[in-house]
Amino acid sequence: MTGNTVGWIGLGNMGFPMARNLQKKGFLVKIVGHLRREPMEALKREGAEEVNSPRELAHECNVIFSMVANEEQTEQIVFAEDGLLQELTNEHTLIICSTLTPHYCASLAERVKRASDAQVISAPVTGAPWGAESASLTFMVGGDRSAYEKCVPFFEAMGEHIYHIGDNVEAAAAVKLAHNLMALANGAAVREAISLVTKARVEVGTLLQIAKFGTADSYVVRNWDNIAKLNKKHPEMNNIYRKDLQYALDFANRNGLDLPLTKAASQQY
Repeated sequence: MTGNTVGWIGLGNMGFPMARNLQKKGFLVKIVGHLRREPMEALKREGAEEVNSPRELAHECNVIFSMVANEEQTEQIVFAEDGLLQELTNEHTLIICSTLTPHYCASLAERVKRASDAQVISAPVTGAPWGAESASLTFMVGGDRSAYEKCVPFFEAMGEHIYHIGDNVEAAAAVKLAHNLMALANGAAVREAISLVTKARVEVGTLLQIAKFGTADSYVVRNWDNIAKLNKKHPEMNNIYRKDLQYALDFANRNGLDLPLTKAASQQY
């Protein structure tokens, strides 16, 4: 294991271009099969090395990124019989880039630390697939400061803005959920606005152009064409959106909060 080697699990719409950018910046990326073979083979053609299991990945790499879809998949890659935990030691740092609940991240970090003394960092991202492709992502990082500082070169290979939110993993996970509920509630509002003007036989582009110069301007408005294309090409994205909003609601319920806009947005996805 060297400082130039990094492990990666999860090669979806975000994970694939992120891992690819690590390779472009000169890191040796080791990958393990998760759901789809196509991105695995594409990265291997560009120099990535495949291993047989998460356990083997932990044997080969002391820094490992996880970008799987949800908490269930995270649990599997870490705690299964051939999971990462079987080989994790105090020399390892596990970086969770998935959008998960703060309480799950805290539980994960505690269990991993107790069993292996490895560090767990929560480092969710924002910037959409096109931001992942252009290495312009924003990272929200929560976890031990010294472990974070050692991983900054990896973050800088994939993003332009890196924020260390705090020394606990819950902090970054909470900020990511808050960010996503703002973006997705905005997206739900834009969908409703488009349906309204369509009934009045107004071109969608006219509404969006006016909104860009008005008080309704937002990232969602300015990037609606890309967002719509992404959703049309990958209708399964609605499952991710719904999961993120449900995780926000789960956290809110645990803390006695009422999030009516989040509830309403979740129904649209």
